[in-house]
Amino acid sequence: MIFKRQEGFRFKFKEPIQITFAIYENGKVNHGQTAMAELLDISPRGLKMFTEVDLGINPPPLDIHFVLDTQEVRAYGEVIWSRPFGSGKQYGIYFNNQGPVEDLIVEELKLRRKKEAAEAKKQNNNL
Repeated sequence: MIFKRQEGFRFKFKEPIQITFAIYENGKVNHGQTAMAELLDISPRGLKMFTEVDLGINPPPLDIHFVLDTQEVRAYGEVIWSRPFGSGKQYGIYFNNQGPVEDLIVEELKLRRKKEAAEAKKQNNNL
């Protein structure tokens, strides 16, 4: 599949955020297959994550959970690319047509960024 980013922005984290994901099997989430990953960057329509879990050649869809600021984001994601990285793999995940998830990601990123900017300003004033 050829995929071109047509996003307005991507937010890259200074420190990765811990996320959990589970694999969809036969149309249902297999909670017995829950694993951890690190969220590296995100846009309203997808994310890049790192995990030591090998999802195979044709990875199944994922049920992904994470918190950017205060609310939990739960999204259905399709793996569109993968590449080896260190002791695991990086995966590109696409959220296909999930308007409420996109809106929640944007709002949570706005809140997170405001807090980060306020903290940076506070630290600069203390110097």
